[in-house]
Amino acid sequence: MRKSPFIVFIIFFLGAVNSLVIAQDNTARLTTLIGSHIEFNFNSIDKYRNGIRITDGTTLGISMEDLTGGTLIGWHLDFQSFLSQPTIDGGGGNTLPLNVIQIEATDASGNLATATFNGLQDLAIAPGNELMNTVDPAHIPADANTHQVNLSYECGIANGSLLGSTADYYTIEVEVILIPDF
Repeated sequence: MRKSPFIVFIIFFLGAVNSLVIAQDNTARLTTLIGSHIEFNFNSIDKYRNGIRITDGTTLGISMEDLTGGTLIGWHLDFQSFLSQPTIDGGGGNTLPLNVIQIEATDASGNLATATFNGLQDLAIAPGNELMNTVDPAHIPADANTHQVNLSYECGIANGSLLGSTADYYTIEVEVILIPDF
């Protein structure tokens, strides 16, 4: 019996869970507004050859406040595989390298125009890759209703085709981390 060319990737976003509390009076929080899990369904030869892009699959709201009197100069978003998972694991014991998935951050609300967005970044093991950063004083305090970032995803595009990969149901958890800069 021949296996059908069918691979599904699922990414569970832990953005809402990964919040940091810095010092006693400073706070930082990510809120997942849209897209807590992303699925890539490779159900055609064309998708295996050319990959799949999901534009604006997740929207994150950023809350950041410095109540100590001005030591916070900015913040940035990093991402990495959760618990430093080294590969994307399939249900049948197969694996794929992390770099088959790339993630890109963009300004979702129009309020982060002066921030630096780093384009597509490969999924990596900790310490991960930086998606974006800002040192604009207008972004502190940040509010999840007005300071939002879209995340877009690519799988099987930047680092080569998935044609020839073993059909399986692969999953990986991705951690997005909001990091204050002092």
